[in-house]
Amino acid sequence: MAKRLPYRLIRSSILYRGHIIRLVKDRFILKVAPHKIVTRELVVHPGAVVILPFVGPDRILLIRQFRYAAQGDLWEIPAGTLEKNESPLACARRELEEETGFKAARWRYLTRFYPAPGISNERMYFFSAHGLKKGTKQLDHDEWINSHVVTLEEARRMIEKRVIQDAKTIAGILWALTLKPKHTKR
Repeated sequence: MAKRLPYRLIRSSILYRGHIIRLVKDRFILKVAPHKIVTRELVVHPGAVVILPFVGPDRILLIRQFRYAAQGDLWEIPAGTLEKNESPLACARRELEEETGFKAARWRYLTRFYPAPGISNERMYFFSAHGLKKGTKQLDHDEWINSHVVTLEEARRMIEKRVIQDAKTIAGILWALTLKPKHTKR
């Protein structure tokens, strides 16, 4: 059965087409307000994965990565963009090894979320990774990444002191701290 949308699209125009994203301008009518035309600019994104890599029961692997948009380094958990026809789990496996040089023996899907639903349709799939073993780090030409092991408590303090400012990382660490007995498998 087709999903009933709460709006009727009038027009969609591509304003920009990049390597990963598109910027579109949509005009639509909401069914609850059929006399008002609404215009939205939307970043269309293929989706991404976020990985919370556990080194031990209460120890995780963080990365420190240069981010041009933030004009400096950010503390993050590994993440990456889905490639065409790639499953979220396959992307998570690939990204963990490429960014950190580790493979995981066990994976657990935790949830999915929209990091910026006011401007983008990007959906992030959140996994925890356990049983880390050495793999091969393969950074992209534009990536500068270092890995660091911290306890969950140290990560919590880094959030509290505003050292960690990346939203997906804050969400992932707080998820682990509050929901781990229910959702993480060790």
